Amino acid sequence: MAGFTKEIIIQTLLELLNEKPLAKITVKDIVERCGVNRNTFYYHFRDIPDVMYFALKREADRVMSSQMEIGSFMEGLVLLAERLGENKKAILHIYRSADKEIMAKYLRDLAEYIITQYAGKDSDLAQIPENDKKLLIHYEKCVIVGMLLDWMDQGMKYDLVEYARRLNAILKEHGMW
Repeated sequence: MAGFTKEIIIQTLLELLNEKPLAKITVKDIVERCGVNRNTFYYHFRDIPDVMYFALKREADRVMSSQMEIGSFMEGLVLLAERLGENKKAILHIYRSADKEIMAKYLRDLAEYIITQYAGKDSDLAQIPENDKKLLIHYEKCVIVGMLLDWMDQGMKYDLVEYARRLNAILKEHGMW
C-alpha cells in the first residue's frame, strides 16, 4: 500500500506539473487531487522537491535497469530527448523552477550512464586506454547535457530528436564517430 500511495503522489505531481509551474503547486493541491491527507504526504516525502527528486530518480533507475542498445553517443541523446519530450510541459516547469539543479543532476546521471554503456560494449572505445576512455566519456556527457539544457533554454521548441539523428548521421558519414 505504501508503494501505491507514493506512486499516486508522484503521478499527481506530474499531472500538476503539466498544468502549472512548480512554484504554484502546493502540498494542498497534491493531497486534494490524489485523495490522501497531509500526514500521508509527509510520511512519504519531506516536501514537493523531494517528490520531484524521487520521480526523476525513479525514471533514471528505470532507464539504467533496461537493456538498451546504443550504437553511438548521439543515439543516447536521441533516447534522452525522446524521454524528456514525453512530458515536455512538466520538464520545462521543473527546469524553470528554483529546483532546476535536480533536473541537471538527473540529466548528468543519465547521460553518463548511457555513454558509459556505449563505451563499455564492443565499440572502438573499448580498445583505448581506460584514462582516455574516461576523458571521452566526460566530454560526451558534457556535450549531451549541454545540448539538452540548451534545448530546454529554448523552450524545447525545436525537434531535438531529429537534430540528434541528423548530427549522428553527419558524424558517421565523416568518420568522426
